[in-house]
Amino acid sequence: MNSQEVKIVQVRLEDREKLVDIGYRTFYDAFGPPVNTEKNIQSYLQEKFTLEQITKELTNVNSIFFFAKLQDQIVGYIKLNSNNAQTESVKGNSIEIERIYVVKEFQGKNIGQVLFNKSLQVAREKNVDFIWLGVWDQNPGAIKFYERNGFKIFDKHPFVLGTEDQTDVMMKLRL
Repeated sequence: MNSQEVKIVQVRLEDREKLVDIGYRTFYDAFGPPVNTEKNIQSYLQEKFTLEQITKELTNVNSIFFFAKLQDQIVGYIKLNSNNAQTESVKGNSIEIERIYVVKEFQGKNIGQVLFNKSLQVAREKNVDFIWLGVWDQNPGAIKFYERNGFKIFDKHPFVLGTEDQTDVMMKLRL
C-alpha cells in the first residue's frame, strides 16, 4: 500500500456514529488492558466517546476532525483544536493535535504519517506558529514518531484515565 491510496476526508456531523466507533476502538486498542485496567479504560471511554460528547466536539467551530480512508474503510482519524478548544492554554498562535489514531491492523502502513501531514497542512492554512500535542509518557513509540517529525518536548501535564493520574509530555513543532 502506498500513501496515495489513503484519502483524507473531513468528518461531518452525519458521520458522528462512525467517529464514535473508530475513536472508541482505537483508544481501547492503544490503552486498554493490560496497559490500563478495564475499569479505568471503560470509565474514560464512556465519558469521551459517547454520541453526545462527539456531537458536541464536532459542532465546536474550533475543532476539526478528518478520517483516513482506504477505499471505503475508515482506517484512522485526527482531531485538531484551535483557540479555546485546545485542551491546555498554551502561549502563542498554535493548533493542537488532540487525537491521531490508526486502526491496529493498519498501523505501520504510513497512515499515521499521512494524517500528521494533513495536520501540518491545516496548521499552515491557519498560519499558526507551531503545532503542539500531549502524548502519554509511557508511549515511547508515539514519542519517537513525533520526534522523527521534528517535535520537541516542552512541558508536561496531567491526564486522568478513570481513577489513575497519568502524565502526558507536551511536544511542539515550530512551523
